[in-house]
Amino acid sequence: MKAGNRLLALWEAGSATAMDPGTLDTIGQVTFRDDLKHMPFLAHPRIEPDGRIWNIGSGGAAVYVWRLSKHGTFEAGEAVKLPMASYIHDFTATARHLVILCQPWIAGAMKLPFSKSLTWQPELGSKVLVLDKDDLSKARVFDLPPLSFFHLGDAWEETDGTIRFDGCFHKDVTFAVEGAPGLVEGRYVHAERPELNLVALHPDGRATLTPAGITAEFPRSAPERAGLPRSATVHVGGYTGDRPFARSVGSWDWVRGRHDSFDFGARHLVEEFVPAGAHHLIGTTLNLDASATELHLFDARRIADGPVASWRSDIALPVSFHGSWVSA
Repeated sequence: MKAGNRLLALWEAGSATAMDPGTLDTIGQVTFRDDLKHMPFLAHPRIEPDGRIWNIGSGGAAVYVWRLSKHGTFEAGEAVKLPMASYIHDFTATARHLVILCQPWIAGAMKLPFSKSLTWQPELGSKVLVLDKDDLSKARVFDLPPLSFFHLGDAWEETDGTIRFDGCFHKDVTFAVEGAPGLVEGRYVHAERPELNLVALHPDGRATLTPAGITAEFPRSAPERAGLPRSATVHVGGYTGDRPFARSVGSWDWVRGRHDSFDFGARHLVEEFVPAGAHHLIGTTLNLDASATELHLFDARRIADGPVASWRSDIALPVSFHGSWVSA
């Protein structure tokens, strides 16, 4: 995340780390306020079109809500109680509200690895906590079926008060508990693929799910439209049951029900793609045949046509780091 003159590297279990944006040299851990040193600051902040930054730090039955200026300086913060002590990797936001999805993967006694501290309790269902940005004490809670997730798309609010956001959902935590650790250890454990869904939170208190019918992860949209109405979601996909990682990049249009995608093939591991300017997408793949990481630029209006430009590194870089586009 670019914040003022600093580039911040983020992770969910602790504070941000500042880097020099030109050289990527490590500057050090960021303390936004002395009494908040070492507080968690998730790797998925929500940034308003004017640059203001919202984030949360998750810790059991509560989250700490961060509000930073566009320059990355502390403006306000407050602890908020959750409907349940869920594992939270990501949250989302509209122009007026913060939206925190709580899955029934519940924290208990601390154990190592950390995933052993969590228990899957589908009988609890999922809860969506909606907070007013101007007054965090104003809260609403919506009920959803049990689902597991890592990543959500930007949310928006319609004129009748309906809040919508998309997410990539699993039916259980098999991937989180077995699949992800297996990849770290060099093993492939088959797990159900994540599916793209649109969540609607209605003014009458109902919450509904609409599936796109495709496998997908890393949903993204144009930063200049963050929190505002939109129809399209950029994602990676093409997940199959015989291999880990995605093999395609695409955009799903919720209004038209149309999918525009490009398949790199079975010999590429596709990482997160992000909007770059008004009409482009940029992201990386690991080319297994070349044993090298490649950078690809797409015209976001014609993804199926393939990359308009590609560049190949002479090395293979670690897979599945998140990306942000920062123009010079």
